This record gives sequence, structure tokens and C-alpha cells, in this order.
Amino acid sequence: MLRQELKKMSRSELLEMLIDQTNENNRLREQLGEARQKLLDKNIVCEEAGSIAKAALELNGIFEAAQAACDQYTENVKERSAHLEEICVEKERETEEKCARMIEEAKVQSQAYWDEVNEKVETLMSQSAILREILSANKK
Repeated sequence: MLRQELKKMSRSELLEMLIDQTNENNRLREQLGEARQKLLDKNIVCEEAGSIAKAALELNGIFEAAQAACDQYTENVKERSAHLEEICVEKERETEEKCARMIEEAKVQSQAYWDEVNEKVETLMSQSAILREILSANKK
């Protein structure tokens, strides 16, 4: 409005206009406050979404570390199992060799014992024959 138009208006019209402008100003301030609150709420939601995303990434890192530890443990178990398998094969081979040696020693010892018994039996038989001859000679 131009100044001249305002000058032509009465006081009551000017007051009404002032009241309308004040009401409009208050209404706009309320809208501005609501808009600011909505913006603040959206910022909080965005921050929370960022925090949730950050937490998800941190959890993902924890899960990755746990998976890596699990993989490492599994690999260690496999390696240990393979190592124990090698040890078992080696012990089995050593046991078979020891058993073979023991059997061979037992054969040698039994043959020596058998030879000794045979020798004693032959000695006894020859002594028995001699004794028979002596006894036969004494009887005559």
C-alpha cells in the first residue's frame, strides 16, 4: 500500500489492519516454529539413522572378526589333526617294527632254547645208553 492510501484510512481501519498483520505475524511465527521443530526432528532421525548405520558397521566388524577367529581356529584344528595323524602313522610304523623285532628275537631265543634242550636230551640219551651198557655188563 502506498502512504497516501494509508493516510486516507481511519484509525479503526488502521488498527484492524495492524491487528490482522499481528495475527498474520503470529500465525507465521507458529508455522516457523513448527517447521523448525520438524526440521529438528528430521535431523534427530538422520542422526539416529547415522548412529544405527554406524552401529551396524561396528557390529559387522565384530562379526567379521569373530568369523576370522572361527576360521583360524578351524584351520588350526585341521592342521593339528593332520599333525596328529602323521604322529599316529609314525607310531604305528614304529610299533610294527618293534613287534617284528620282538618276533624275530623270540624265534632266535626259542631256537636257542630248543637247541639247548635237544643237546641235553641227546646227552641224557647217550648217558642212558652208557648206563644200560654198564648195567647189562654188571648183570652178566
